[in-house]
Amino acid sequence: MKIRKMRWAVLSSGSLGFIAVAALLFVMYRAVPRHRYCLVLDEQFEGDTLNPDIWKHEIQVGGFGNGEFEMTTASTNNSFLSDGKLYIVPTLTSDIYGLDAITDGFVLNLTAAGTCTGSTQLDCVAFSNSTRGNLSVIPTISSARITTRLSKSIRFGRVEFKARLPVGDWIWPAIWMMPTDSVYGDWPASGEIDIVESRGNAVTERTDDFGNTFTSTLHWGPTLALDKFLLTTKIRRLYRNGFNQSPHVFGLDWSPKGIFTWHKTRAVQNFMIEFKRSFWSLGNLKAATLANGTVFDDPWSKHGNAAPFDQDFYLILNVAVGGTNGYFPDAAGKPWNNGAEASRVGWIVRLPTWPTDPKARGMEVEYIKMWRIAEPGEVCQS
Repeated sequence: MKIRKMRWAVLSSGSLGFIAVAALLFVMYRAVPRHRYCLVLDEQFEGDTLNPDIWKHEIQVGGFGNGEFEMTTASTNNSFLSDGKLYIVPTLTSDIYGLDAITDGFVLNLTAAGTCTGSTQLDCVAFSNSTRGNLSVIPTISSARITTRLSKSIRFGRVEFKARLPVGDWIWPAIWMMPTDSVYGDWPASGEIDIVESRGNAVTERTDDFGNTFTSTLHWGPTLALDKFLLTTKIRRLYRNGFNQSPHVFGLDWSPKGIFTWHKTRAVQNFMIEFKRSFWSLGNLKAATLANGTVFDDPWSKHGNAAPFDQDFYLILNVAVGGTNGYFPDAAGKPWNNGAEASRVGWIVRLPTWPTDPKARGMEVEYIKMWRIAEPGEVCQS
């Protein structure tokens, strides 16, 4: 009799557990916002080359404001299609120009070549000089950065992609969005949406924030010094394998009421924010001043709580390496200092953790899709 009672107790508790899990999944399902969507982009990366009507390469040498160590190119060494997948791969610049050119007596002038997509001399021209007191190198790494800025953008909608992140120390992959027009002013006043960012370093501890994690972040604020991204960022962690060991599905849902990123399914949300109050209020920016006494006005005051995330944003896919903006914090084993102007000098030999197979080293993207929320009464084409 006692055994029979115990059996029924176990069955009963198991049933209750199943019901509780089912109820939780139902609540999560009901909590996911529902809209009607119109397809904007369905990129399966078929064929031999990127579609130039959709994707444009950004070709620059200046580090994109982050002190990144790579130059970005349109070379098929750094971005290519293979077996229905996109690969963005970092390589050594010395493989093209030679090691001597990296360190002394070489000028890399993208303006003269007519290829630079930047707007300043720093973006377009680099030179190497080994003279003490004037030490400089051309970017020691080459990689790629592609965008839909001139073709595809959304203002509220959804993004979904399947990707495997790259392997190798100090590699910095990102799939993210920037405003098509800087309506509210220069970065970060007009916002930035980072769907997935990660670090390619090998994981040695469960608490590492490397290939076992990805981060979603919103950047916003009246000026660089007042970027309040720490209030709108979230890390997702895996305790087995990593995001650079096999492909994963990631996504973003964005509406006038809020933004959330997700992993695997929309019910498994990572970062989420509801637009219940203005970003000026969220950042407590009413008393925003700099050390020099500069006071800033609210650039979003005449708009709703979603501002600056109420404008058209386009997609960016890139693989950076290194940088001096702090994304790779100074720590033991890091071969450069974020405060050193000559940090790029140390990046001359191939890093031992980088796979020799470019596909393994690079970011692999199987597909990327983008939808916009349909207007009231609009019927979207199938």
